Amino acid sequence: MRYKVKKFIGAKAQNSGWQISENNEGFKLKNNLESVFVKITRESAVIEVSGSGEVLIVRENKTARLVTTAKGKIKIGDKIWLLNETAKGEYQNGERNNFEGAAIMMEFTDEKIENRQSIYVNEKPFFQEKNNKSLNMILGGVVFVLLIAGTFLGYQKKTTNEQNKKFEQTRSEVEAKILEIDSVRSVNIETALQLARNAEDLIGNSGITEKKYISQLTELKTKIGEIIKTLGGENVEYEIAYDTSLIAEGNDLFSGMAIKDGVAYLWSAALGQINMIDPLLKSKEKIVEDERIKSWLGIFNNGEKWYGYNQNKIYEIKRNELVETEISGVQTIGEMTGWNGLTYVIDNGNQNISKLTQGEGNIWLKNGITLKETISSISIDSSIWVLGASGKIYKYTQGVDENFEMSFIPASTSAKKLRTSDKVNFLADIIDENTVVIYGKDGKILGKYNFSNIKINDIGIEKQNNAVLVLAKNGKIYRIKIK
Repeated sequence: MRYKVKKFIGAKAQNSGWQISENNEGFKLKNNLESVFVKITRESAVIEVSGSGEVLIVRENKTARLVTTAKGKIKIGDKIWLLNETAKGEYQNGERNNFEGAAIMMEFTDEKIENRQSIYVNEKPFFQEKNNKSLNMILGGVVFVLLIAGTFLGYQKKTTNEQNKKFEQTRSEVEAKILEIDSVRSVNIETALQLARNAEDLIGNSGITEKKYISQLTELKTKIGEIIKTLGGENVEYEIAYDTSLIAEGNDLFSGMAIKDGVAYLWSAALGQINMIDPLLKSKEKIVEDERIKSWLGIFNNGEKWYGYNQNKIYEIKRNELVETEISGVQTIGEMTGWNGLTYVIDNGNQNISKLTQGEGNIWLKNGITLKETISSISIDSSIWVLGASGKIYKYTQGVDENFEMSFIPASTSAKKLRTSDKVNFLADIIDENTVVIYGKDGKILGKYNFSNIKINDIGIEKQNNAVLVLAKNGKIYRIKIK
């Protein structure tokens, strides 16, 4: 295969020490620091670039950049350009004949060439003739290999551009969904969950395969997964804070718990025991074992003391001892809790809240105020919060109904536990056997956590982690961190 060679050495290139050299292997642009070399072997060419120069192949009016060590075959009509950095900029600006930098152009043809090479120095050409039949035969195969390399590089560049476009579009659409989720989640959490599912589908159907985008896409997917978890999505995993199999193995052995300062008292009606655990240290200690514990309705903390209760009695829990007190003045106990040394009781029989003094119940709500439905749970942070079986939360301060408004009321008939603290700004409740809902104290829903097939017995506030601990029937205590 025949070829023409044009060599360009502009003034700027000369001042920088650029030279053009030729040997039996090929052509080279070089100075003391950099070089651009095309090596001709049989019908192939090998590219070597050291520094900021580059090699281009032009085929059928399409240009591709050849990276160093690229190999390829050449075909008739191809042009190969070797360019130093200055000439590279000039080429990009449309220059082809009058370079200030250093350049070599090789044009492959099937025509007979008498003057194959032209050297342009300061725009003045001179010609050198050289016939080397074996070299020409070698060069005959260079273009084809270079075409493959150029085509591959061109395809690779096109693919990269397409992948980048898909990623940017996916990221933009997912981020828009996240903003939309944030705007509606406190009003309609079901709509927010559907938006999150839509965002998850956008990621799954993005068509992105390039490795560098997959890692970023995985981060987006993880973020959406965390959002779905807070909106009631199914089949999600939760952090395990403690496993009660360290105490005893079996399902549904622990009915309830009370928490204070990082430790929890676990009540087991099945075992007739109270055990103290530290989720951080994974430690355990049996506090007391007594048959009377099997009839209890629940336990709670009140300052430095711990209590359990049934319909007729309240028991102070001590190490290896229970101190019982008869309850009077309360018709039907819903739940009991403590605050600043005082004990408060939900009395569904009298539709009221009672305050216990030495076991005697005294109505706490102001005259004429009664509970609006059957109440299943009570919690105190200076105000008294109660949970109806319907899932509605009521707030009472100094015996007066505060008309607490909720942004979302779940469709429930079996809501059963409500927990808060004066050290956190949220409320947590169990609205059915496998779902925990979180509200701000302004009534806005903050999150919904679906435990799917895992059934829940009780919840508690872990103040130091701004978290909710969830006691499940499977013996695990899960942690939900509230952000």
